[in-house]
Amino acid sequence: MPRKLVLSSAVLLVLTLSLVVSVEADSTMWSQTYGGTKHDEAHSLVVTSDGGYALAGNTLSFGAGSSDFWLVKTDEFGNMEWNQTYGYADWEWCASLVATSDGGYALAGLTQSVDSGDFLLVKTNSFGNMEWNQTYGGTGWQDARGLVETPDGGYALAGTTNSLGAGESDWW
Repeated sequence: MPRKLVLSSAVLLVLTLSLVVSVEADSTMWSQTYGGTKHDEAHSLVVTSDGGYALAGNTLSFGAGSSDFWLVKTDEFGNMEWNQTYGYADWEWCASLVATSDGGYALAGLTQSVDSGDFLLVKTNSFGNMEWNQTYGGTGWQDARGLVETPDGGYALAGTTNSLGAGESDWW
C-alpha cells in the first residue's frame, strides 16, 4: 500500500507541475518588437539587475556601417529605455552579451572592418556608453560566438578561426 501511495503522489506532482508550466507557457505577459526599416536581429538576452532586460544583436537600420552591434535596454515590461550601436564602416555582427559585475555590459561578435574578420569585444557602462573595444585575430576569418566574464574582471571569448589553428577552421 505505501508503494502505491508514493507512486500516485509522484504522478500527481508531475501532472500538477506540467499543468502549471503549460498554463504559464500559454500566457503571454507582454510582447514587444524593436527595429527599423531594415534587417535587425537579436542574438542574446540577459536579465538586468533592475528586473529589466538587455538584448544584443546586429542592426542594418541604425549605426555607422552596413551592420553594427546593437544593444537595447528595456524595463521589466519590455519598454525600451535606451539603445546604442557600436561599429565601424564595414560589417559587425554581435553574437553574445553578458551583464558585467560593474553594472555594465560586454558584447562579443565579429568585425570585418579590421582584416577579413576578427573577434570584436565591446565593453559598456550601465547606460550602454562604450568604455572600450578590442579586436582579436589573425590574417583570416575569426568569429566570436561565446562570452563570459572571468572572476578577475576579464573576459573569455570562444569562437572559430581559420587563420590561427591547424586546419581550415578551428575552435579558438
